[in-house]
Amino acid sequence: MNFPQKSFLTLLFACLSGLSSLSAAEPGGQWIGPNVDGKAWKHTPTQLSFPNFLGDYRFTGHFEYDNGGTLVRYENLEEQARLDIFLFKNSVPILTLNDKRLRLLSEMDIIKSDMETMAKEGRYKNLNFSEIGGGELDLWQKQSIPIATRIITATRQGISKEGSEEAVVRQWVGATLMDDYLITIRHMRPIHTGDAGEEAMKRMVGMVFQILKDPSLRTHIETLLKEYLADPFSDHGEQVSAAVLAYLKQTPYFPINIPEDPVADWLNHCKNIAPGTEDELLRAFMLGGAKAAFADGDAVACLKEGSLQFAKIYRVLVKDHPQISLPEMESFVTAAEKGEGALWMQKYSLRK
Repeated sequence: MNFPQKSFLTLLFACLSGLSSLSAAEPGGQWIGPNVDGKAWKHTPTQLSFPNFLGDYRFTGHFEYDNGGTLVRYENLEEQARLDIFLFKNSVPILTLNDKRLRLLSEMDIIKSDMETMAKEGRYKNLNFSEIGGGELDLWQKQSIPIATRIITATRQGISKEGSEEAVVRQWVGATLMDDYLITIRHMRPIHTGDAGEEAMKRMVGMVFQILKDPSLRTHIETLLKEYLADPFSDHGEQVSAAVLAYLKQTPYFPINIPEDPVADWLNHCKNIAPGTEDELLRAFMLGGAKAAFADGDAVACLKEGSLQFAKIYRVLVKDHPQISLPEMESFVTAAEKGEGALWMQKYSLRK
């Protein structure tokens, strides 16, 4: 059946309104939108951070249930897809690996049972469940956590102004246990998106896994960042900075933004005069920004701190390579040393 996009989205989004399972009941609670300052929202008990964007998916907010627990939501209207992450504290600690696996299998059974109940109510038909998959997520310097997964395909049935509507949807469901919390992940998309939709789903699941891994890895990266900032020109400083940069590349949660204009021209100039200096300066900008980001700074704070670190490294480099100096770069560095690097960049963009 052909149906308008709005009707499909209404059907699709209605598929994901339950608790840790796909319950038909609508629990009470409070919906809270994204942070107005653009910062990632953090689930304090687990220290998991949820940025405003995951790939092309927008963070629409989180729902705090009256009876405990949290729903985190991302949506991609263009792809007609949605990602929900549920976090519920276990009533009692689950200590052994075997007990954790049994709890995850139980969660998969609950989800299946609730879907079958809603099918009996006429909300779904043509249910198809894959076998339950299993595995583990490796956490840096922490014990890995088990995960259970399955794929659900179903036809969602509903009523709109145009009459009855149907939408065939495909859902990836994953469940894991972290810090005494049951975390259930559900990504739903229209099945007609085919292979492209399947690849998009895999990318989103990979990014969610990165969120789950981040707290344990981030502590180590913050230590490496401090070591770089303490001695940025040493061999050790260069080595640890490479690890921090790799982390930042794989973890796009932080509002670190280096203005391509005019920085790219500065770096090309430095490369032509003294190859290698451009890498030192770019590294300084990125890792200075990371210092502010790790302290929950916003985009302006990251730009300000990145500018200051850039200025520090520039002052050292220009002593050995005076020809890398440019009037414009000197002006920026002087402003950055006064804590006005972000303001200088803002004024520069207005002049352009």
